[in-house]
Amino acid sequence: MTNINTYLLELSEKLKFSSDMKEKIDASIEYFKQKFWGHFQDRLNDVIVFGSYSRGTIISKDDLADVDIVAIYKSKEFQPDTYLKQIRNFCENIYPRTKIYQDHPTIVIDMEQIKFEIVPSYFISTDIVKIPAPHNREIKWVNTNPSLLINKVVNKDKNNKNLIIPVIRILKYWNILNKRPFSSFQIENAIISKLFNCSTLKEYYVSSISAIEEIANNEIQKKAIMNLKNKQKRLRILESNDLHEYIEQEFSSFLPIP
Repeated sequence: MTNINTYLLELSEKLKFSSDMKEKIDASIEYFKQKFWGHFQDRLNDVIVFGSYSRGTIISKDDLADVDIVAIYKSKEFQPDTYLKQIRNFCENIYPRTKIYQDHPTIVIDMEQIKFEIVPSYFISTDIVKIPAPHNREIKWVNTNPSLLINKVVNKDKNNKNLIIPVIRILKYWNILNKRPFSSFQIENAIISKLFNCSTLKEYYVSSISAIEEIANNEIQKKAIMNLKNKQKRLRILESNDLHEYIEQEFSSFLPIP
């Protein structure tokens, strides 16, 4: 018998990469790191994966999904364009049959299963690195903390019955199906910024919808959230009237299990 909670649990699992795919991606990451370290050697401080893949919030049904990798150099030797050129040349030598291109401030390796986006940076402190600034900025470099959001998501998930990452995946999937009215960062940040008092994935899902509603600031976003809330209202009515056979049908109209 399908209820709201069991459907959401199944959906969240289906949005993860399969174990085989994850193994392939992890092996590709390790191969890249090994080759990158071998090429740049003593100039490097670290090479780390960040972004949604490292947080576990990446979803398999996102055609824009990628693995973000930051190459941290020990010091600033060059300006961003020179680093990007060096990284591109390296990637083209290592992956001669793969599409490589620059998408400032990254070099993209367009692999068959997923894209890698490599961003150069240089070490400032244990937590802070400098990465290339957007082209529309007058400055060349900006500060960032690659581990900050990872730690926030992981700690939030740990303190909330390991149900934060599943609900993030579900609502990022909803966002994609609705032509991305919100950025992925907005979805994740709204959820990890909210104080929860929940015990089931269903409760986290409902509360997270409210969290996203609070950051909706244009008509497209407000309309998308209103439609989602109306769907949730219909689901609540079905469940309260023990019409469980219709719950999956209703969910399939806006959050189908892939």
